[in-house]
Amino acid sequence: MVDARILNTAAALNAAIVELASKQPVSRITVSDVTREAGINRATFYAHHSSPSALLASVLTSDLDEVRRVDAEERAAGEREPSLITRDAVASTAAHIDRFLPVYRLALSDRTDGTTQHVLASHLEVSCLQHLRDSVSPDRVPGDPALVAAFVANGLVGAIALAATSELWDKDRVADVLMAMMPAWWD
Repeated sequence: MVDARILNTAAALNAAIVELASKQPVSRITVSDVTREAGINRATFYAHHSSPSALLASVLTSDLDEVRRVDAEERAAGEREPSLITRDAVASTAAHIDRFLPVYRLALSDRTDGTTQHVLASHLEVSCLQHLRDSVSPDRVPGDPALVAAFVANGLVGAIALAATSELWDKDRVADVLMAMMPAWWD
């Protein structure tokens, strides 16, 4: 069983970085800013994370990992049409962006720090590669699966970045557009 103090510290750190990163890019957030917001000391911060960017990456990755977990479970169950499962994963990714929209808006506009873009691209790349290996017949994949996964993931990130940093953001509309961009052979 995990100590309640550790859980409380993690929750305070997570809330602090989301609050701070909603107001300014993570590249300008200091450890002192996070510790002050979370009500903890520097030693405690460094016991959990190496930097504000690493903390933000952890928060976003944890939320995105849940999207991948649900997708994998649904595909393994085999009870639903694969294209509907993909649609749900895309919609869940758009909902993730929506939950953290102020963070993404600032982060994806910040040319001095690529933490958030890297987190999103890495998550999508791993998810795409997992999908290609587990759910798409190898003869349908037009080349090296790792290259295809990187291409699809980074294309999705580019489209998400444009939508999230403009007035175009509407999670449902963005999910519809992202689904329309997916290769026809995907499912």
